[in-house]
Amino acid sequence: MRSSLNGWTEIPGPTGSVFDLRKNEVMTAVHEQRARTLALLRSLPEKDWERIVVPRWRVRELAAHMITTDEGSLTGRIFTIGFTKDAVAGIPKIEAWNDKQVARWADRPIPELLEGVEKWGARLERLAGLVPERLARPAIPTPFGRVSLTWLAGLRIYDEWVHREDLRRALGMPSDDEERVVRPVARMLHAGIPVQTLSRVASGARGRVAIGFDDLDLPGFGVDLQARRFGYGVEGADARITGSSAAIIMVAARRDPWQDAETAGALKVEGDRTAAEALLDALLLV
Repeated sequence: MRSSLNGWTEIPGPTGSVFDLRKNEVMTAVHEQRARTLALLRSLPEKDWERIVVPRWRVRELAAHMITTDEGSLTGRIFTIGFTKDAVAGIPKIEAWNDKQVARWADRPIPELLEGVEKWGARLERLAGLVPERLARPAIPTPFGRVSLTWLAGLRIYDEWVHREDLRRALGMPSDDEERVVRPVARMLHAGIPVQTLSRVASGARGRVAIGFDDLDLPGFGVDLQARRFGYGVEGADARITGSSAAIIMVAARRDPWQDAETAGALKVEGDRTAAEALLDALLLV
């Protein structure tokens, strides 16, 4: 066992720790996610760039967000703006800063936006690729709590997939849930739950909850709410949350209320509903 974040203890299982992210796999997924995003953006007619994707954001703002997030990561501005010991408290600061930066880019010509998405993404990939594995693995203080540089790079996989899903929904397209595409995103959710979710679980919550994806072969992730333990080695479950990886990810990204996902049949709760709901109410990775 080893201590983790926010007073919770990890119980690694036969497959190891939820934080055992391999840098080469993460960087491959980062590259592939950006390539898929660029392919989708390049396919859009000019009129669709004015389409609203999420409240206040057109396709233009979504593209600008990707550019300015990469730019801010490379310059270090995101880390100075959002630095806090709390894994969630820094997020509003980063989002407020990014809203201002997005405005600098959003109304530029479409070719310039496409060039920016490609250029800044490639620059960030190159820089991350230069960090040796031994330096990328240890946890360090960041705006998201004490996490590794590999974890931070993996968050890009998650964020990019979610925003591309926003765009696909706005365009009336089906989910981009092919196994090889969504698997690294779901894996990042496992690594993100201890960082952003567990500190939000209501005090006094009890029970062991397992979360599983019915379309992916990933290790079983469990949380013991009373003992404040998590990991691939938490055995037994009073409640099980299962569903498609895309549905659970979009719940964690706060795009869909978990109740709506359950009603639609994309998410299923079995066993102790009180325990399951305590975790679902707190589920967050942004």
